[in-house]
Amino acid sequence: MSELTRISPARVLRELVPESAWEGLVGFPRWTRPAGAVLLHQGEPGKCVLALIRGVVKVVRGDLEGRDRLLAFRGPGEVLGEVAVQDGGGRLAHVLSVSRCEVSVIPADAFQDFVERHDLAPQLARHAHSRLREQTEACEGDIDQRLAAALLHLTEISGAHSLSLTRVELAQHLGVGRNSISEALERFGSHRVRFGRTRIDVLDAPYLRRLAGRRAAG
Repeated sequence: MSELTRISPARVLRELVPESAWEGLVGFPRWTRPAGAVLLHQGEPGKCVLALIRGVVKVVRGDLEGRDRLLAFRGPGEVLGEVAVQDGGGRLAHVLSVSRCEVSVIPADAFQDFVERHDLAPQLARHAHSRLREQTEACEGDIDQRLAAALLHLTEISGAHSLSLTRVELAQHLGVGRNSISEALERFGSHRVRFGRTRIDVLDAPYLRRLAGRRAAG
């Protein structure tokens, strides 16, 4: 098992199901959306599930006070919006594209039939539990180690070391203030992580991996 796998234990759904099952999911009609598009709206009924084929999205939940919590980033190989389809309730969060995305749009009935046909309910339940653990741990512990793990996860799912990302988004994700993110990035040093207003460049992934690995070991 790699160091990065220990840091980010939650695997994408595509890795947890047979290849034929995933190919069935991505065989439905597709959308292509630019960065900044809302793919799913919090509170709306679960009429479909999206299988993410290309791109990176963020999952954002708005609370009653009007504040946003960035719960997670998701990359290719994930399904989005399956909870509302399975439990019949409204969507718990918005899903917005961080980069240009391509998704397969699976009607709710077709997804439920698909889950039953391939006996995917146990895998989906374990996957949801793993994601809940990931979201909880993102807000616990040393900020430098948590930020290092988050940046590594983003480079892994995007396949790039230059990220279209703001410090506000990272602060929302890790449950801290924007200044805490800026201070942590300063401690990393501009030779390891370079940041601007809307972009963060990871220049020294091995350093971040060692830093995040200390958290995983603890």
